[in-house]
Amino acid sequence: MPNCNFYAIDNDFVEILNFVFDEMECRVFESYSEYEKDLVEFSSAQEVVEYYQLAEFSNIPKRSATLMLWPVKASEHVKVNRIELNPKKCQGATHRYRVDGWGLISLELKGINKAGLQYSHTNHNTEKRAAAWESNYSDVMGSPSEWDWKAVSSASRKLNNFIKKKSNKKAGPMPVMQCAEKVTLAGAVAV
Repeated sequence: MPNCNFYAIDNDFVEILNFVFDEMECRVFESYSEYEKDLVEFSSAQEVVEYYQLAEFSNIPKRSATLMLWPVKASEHVKVNRIELNPKKCQGATHRYRVDGWGLISLELKGINKAGLQYSHTNHNTEKRAAAWESNYSDVMGSPSEWDWKAVSSASRKLNNFIKKKSNKKAGPMPVMQCAEKVTLAGAVAV
């Protein structure tokens, strides 16, 4: 399964990030850089927690953090690309950076809004989807054939299984991790 929607907050995020850094053999990047700044690569869970102020996700509404996990055994073909921006629409900024690669795993951590805790999310391309889109992005990301898709799927499955294992409840089909059990879940009732 390439994706997993789940509820997590506070120390749940720390548990997930510790697992990523300690067990997954991934390099971890922010998905997009801030305007006119270099893309950040993280070397520890604590760096991610501090950078995104994850400890504040319970208290400050509308927070999110999107990370890209690069399972290094899957491929060497990951690029940091510069994106040109329209300064009139981007507060005067002219560029930012993004990390690109067919087999990167997205980990999106979300906080609370007025409806309650938003669900977080993992996902990655499949080999079939990447092949279908190759002609549109080959200049940016190269060929999907440069990736070991079994290694990508294995890393993603490992993360998703960890999240499920650390969850005692579900809200519909979505795992609810321990700290998330204590807050209102947007659009769902825990069972």
